[in-house]
Amino acid sequence: MRARPTHKNEDSNLPVAMVQVAGSRNLTETEVELNWSRLPSVQVDRAVLREQQLYSDSGTGGDPADAFDLLRTELLQAAHNHGLTRIAVTSAHRGAGVTHVAANLAVAIARRKSARVVLADLDLARPDLSARFGIKAPGPLPPVLLGEVAPMVQPLRVAGNLALVLNEQRVAAPASILGEHSAREALDDLERMLQPDIMLIDLPPLIEGDAALSILPAMDGILLVADGTTTTRRDLQQCERALEGKTRLVGLVLNRAEDTTRRWWRRHRRD
Repeated sequence: MRARPTHKNEDSNLPVAMVQVAGSRNLTETEVELNWSRLPSVQVDRAVLREQQLYSDSGTGGDPADAFDLLRTELLQAAHNHGLTRIAVTSAHRGAGVTHVAANLAVAIARRKSARVVLADLDLARPDLSARFGIKAPGPLPPVLLGEVAPMVQPLRVAGNLALVLNEQRVAAPASILGEHSAREALDDLERMLQPDIMLIDLPPLIEGDAALSILPAMDGILLVADGTTTTRRDLQQCERALEGKTRLVGLVLNRAEDTTRRWWRRHRRD
């Protein structure tokens, strides 16, 4: 696991109600709860969720929400067993449904009231989470990742235990931002201040450019989304080679498969 960073007292842009501590001391549970309570709270239009195929309620008997509940349980168990917090969701190529999977997985985790989850949109070339949830981002994310704006001004609280880190500013060269050390520090700061059980990161495709590769060392693991109609074995092999030595491949989600009730396959992993 990564060593948690020391908090920067010079982050004067932090909301005054946020708990700020000097040194490397971890925050207490009371301090973390205060930070969550001070996040701007937003209401999500359930009609938008339905339109965007975000399943806010558990279903029964093969409902798509059940598939994401299953994925949630498998992922939380894997994260607990291997000490993982920061999980990136990506694919070999665009169009596999990464944002759909990441958003629904975050919503499914948030249905467990005892679990905190942060969902961040780091697909800077094509940010989409804001539109999926029908929520306007409080500001552009690139300045946060470049260390120009304090990270804690960005998260929005949905329900009680889901925080969204949104972005609407497209970037022509995302690797130039994601590869900066300041981007990793911003993620470290968000994780430290909010102490989520899981932090899901929506990343661009793994083998289309170097944007995803540039931020991989900051991830605890990767959840790879494959399109059951277009992703090839060669694509998956390329992804495995790209991940080697950088982070752990946690598992594979087969999207748009004929069996839509079972989209999660655990992979053999070398511990």
